[in-house]
Amino acid sequence: MKNEEIRNAAYQLAGLIYGIALDGIITKNEYEAMKSWCYENEPLCEMDSFQRLHSQIKPIIEDGKVNKEEIEALKNILNSFLEETGSINDKEPNLYFLNGIFKGILASGDVNTYEIYKLNQWLEKNEHLRKSTPFDELFSLIASVLEDKKVDDEEAVKLKAFFSAHL
Repeated sequence: MKNEEIRNAAYQLAGLIYGIALDGIITKNEYEAMKSWCYENEPLCEMDSFQRLHSQIKPIIEDGKVNKEEIEALKNILNSFLEETGSINDKEPNLYFLNGIFKGILASGDVNTYEIYKLNQWLEKNEHLRKSTPFDELFSLIASVLEDKKVDDEEAVKLKAFFSAHL
C-alpha cells in the first residue's frame, strides 16, 4: 500500500509541476502549492525510497522561490524516481497526474488560454484516457472551450469549477 501511495504522490507532484509550468510563470501561490505538497506528503518519508525523493525536492522548493531551471530539475528528479521505481509507464497514475495539473492551474488563481491549449496537448497525447472518468468529461469541456480558440471569463469559471470538483 505504501508503495502505491508513494507512486501516487510522485505523480501528483509531477502533475502539479506540469500545471504550474504550463504558462511559464511561477507565482507565489503556485510556489505555495508545491510547498504544501511537501508538507502533506512528509509522512511518507518513513519509506526510504520516498525519503530520497523528498530530500532532493524539498530544498529546491523551500528556498523561497522556484525558477524555470529549478522546475526542470524537479521534473528530472521525478522522472528518475519514477523510472527507478518502475512506475514511469504506469497508466493508472494518470488520475493523480491530472489532479496535480488541476492544482497547478488553480494555484495561479486564473485560467488562461495558453494553459488550456497545453492541457489539451497533454490530453491528446493521452487519448487512451478518453473513455474513463473524469477524462471523458474533460475532453468534451476542453473541446467546447477551445472552439473559439480562447478562454473567456465564463469558460474560465466553468474550468475552475471542474478542476476544483475533481481534486
